[in-house]
Amino acid sequence: MKHISIICLLTISCHQALKNSSAESLKQELQAVEQAFSDASAQKGFYPAMLDVAADDIALFDSGDTVLHDMAFIKENVRKYPDGTRPPFTITWKAEKIEVAASGDLGYTYGWYTMTIKDSQGRDKTTKGLYNSVWKKINGVWKLVMD
Repeated sequence: MKHISIICLLTISCHQALKNSSAESLKQELQAVEQAFSDASAQKGFYPAMLDVAADDIALFDSGDTVLHDMAFIKENVRKYPDGTRPPFTITWKAEKIEVAASGDLGYTYGWYTMTIKDSQGRDKTTKGLYNSVWKKINGVWKLVMD
């Protein structure tokens, strides 16, 4: 009986260690996706970068009180700047907190963003703020579902 108790304890300990390792691995995976998204935003512009990671039914919060529920807004902004031209702003960010659900298919990130925009006289104006994003693993790929 004593041996059975020891085996049970070892099994539970190993299971918990694997679970913790898996959770950390998922966080690192989501962090890499988030950082690649920020890097792509700096390189080719925010909307083309978002087009690569957004879920088809993404919920976007604009600067007003509207929630947009699909890719149409993103695609329209990509069309506004054809042939590699870029909008008059650059935005990058760095996640400070990353969490992934125990199910492994839903996660969120938040951190600080930096946006640089040209003013009416062509000078750079930089603003900083907090962001929050929600991600869902769809067919094995992390997709942005709320931003």
